[in-house]
Amino acid sequence: MADDERPVDLFGEPFPTKAPDPRGRKSHRRSAQLAEKVAVLKATGSSNLEIALLIGLSEPTLRKYYFRELEQGSELIRQVLNEKIFEKAMGGTVGAQRLALELLEKGRAVDVAYRRRPDEPEAKPERLGKKAERQAAAEKVAGLFSPGQPPAKLAH
Repeated sequence: MADDERPVDLFGEPFPTKAPDPRGRKSHRRSAQLAEKVAVLKATGSSNLEIALLIGLSEPTLRKYYFRELEQGSELIRQVLNEKIFEKAMGGTVGAQRLALELLEKGRAVDVAYRRRPDEPEAKPERLGKKAERQAAAEKVAGLFSPGQPPAKLAH
């Protein structure tokens, strides 16, 4: 056989030079487009099973590759929309500017609500140790089991 002649099968087709991969289906590759789609679907109230069926993945694969979008879908979409609003506002769109100002005021109000007030720190009562607590409890005993008067001292 010459170098150009490769062995052929029964139909006259040449054998492939590289054997096909014997393993199963290739693993899923995460993409930004699918991640955004998962976040939008989750934010609009779709279940994990519905999202998996729509995208064409199994539910475990969906949870494996898109767990962040499934957990925080609505927050991620809100952030993306806020970015778009601010881009439009900086571009000169008046409606977007008004909405951006409303969002800024809302953010400022939330920030103030969660800000810690610089009040005086509360003075914590001094904590007693175990022995001191037991001694104080023993001194408070009243009734039949209360300690009597100590004996008088004898004079020499």
